[in-house]
Amino acid sequence: MKTAKALIFDFNGTLFWDTDYNREAWNAIAFKYRGKAFTDEEMFLLNGRTNPQTVIYLLGDSTSASVVNSIAEEKEELYIQICLSHAPLTLAPGAIELFEQAKTRNIPMAIATSACKENMDWYKKWFNLEHYFRENLIITDDNKRKGKPAPDIYLDTLKALNLPSDDCIVFEDTKSGILSASRAGITAIYAVASNGADTTTTKAMEHVHGLIFDFNQFNL
Repeated sequence: MKTAKALIFDFNGTLFWDTDYNREAWNAIAFKYRGKAFTDEEMFLLNGRTNPQTVIYLLGDSTSASVVNSIAEEKEELYIQICLSHAPLTLAPGAIELFEQAKTRNIPMAIATSACKENMDWYKKWFNLEHYFRENLIITDDNKRKGKPAPDIYLDTLKALNLPSDDCIVFEDTKSGILSASRAGITAIYAVASNGADTTTTKAMEHVHGLIFDFNQFNL
């Protein structure tokens, strides 16, 4: 593979291995609103998607926007509490080392995440992300564009980088995220085997060049 001109990272489950925290929060919501937790198959389907997408899956397409937003906010408040209960929090193994290498070589990095801006503000505080990522290259869910697996967020990220898809490498942990990147024309994708990831599916997907268990395994 040719040398990358930019690296693009999903965040939750890729740079921050929080799948168990997200699942705990979503299961509390699922118990409250439908009386049972999400199955493994449902979580694999929904991982990487936005909170409103998951709420609509939970309650149906006819759910009003106000209810969707209210439950999404409820879930996020619970999720943040769960994260804080596990402090100190860390990024995925090898992530900081990769950031430092890329920064030394002047290789730009971007984040393309289904997380909302409010959550990203927490992540910036916890992980000092602004030391490595320019503000305009941290692309969050704006509640306007279509969420993953639609390509919209990756198209916006490529635009922010001002680079063609062939010059970028993506790191994702979910099927929906990999589909999103692939549909945006990105053909260099690495699946991340974080806790709870459906690696059987992701490692076999089109345009996935390999499965990495931590970022030390990626040779910049």
